[in-house]
Amino acid sequence: MIKLHTNRECAKQTVMAIIVTKDNELFIGLNDCDNPQSVCPRKDYPTGQGYEYCKSVCSQTGHAEENACKIAGIERCIGATLYLIGHTYCCEHCEKIMQEYGIKHVIFNKFPDIK
Repeated sequence: MIKLHTNRECAKQTVMAIIVTKDNELFIGLNDCDNPQSVCPRKDYPTGQGYEYCKSVCSQTGHAEENACKIAGIERCIGATLYLIGHTYCCEHCEKIMQEYGIKHVIFNKFPDIK
């Protein structure tokens, strides 16, 4: 597993979303935060629960999938593939955003083979 190091990383789990467009452009989003904590306020919660603390305590800008979509924009996302590194599923909120942006495929924990 790849470990990302940023000065704004999530204390629980750093996640990266890489969007590869039909034109082979790359857009990368992280689940970084503006107020990173040394201990995650969700540390005792199961995966998928307690996300409200990500925003209220850590000032997380969004999940990696959401951030990547916003960076790329709808026009570039239509028909694109999103590679999600560091997580095994997408939450309902991110699934909705990816659908709205036109992401065609999601691949988990595999880096894209870019030529």
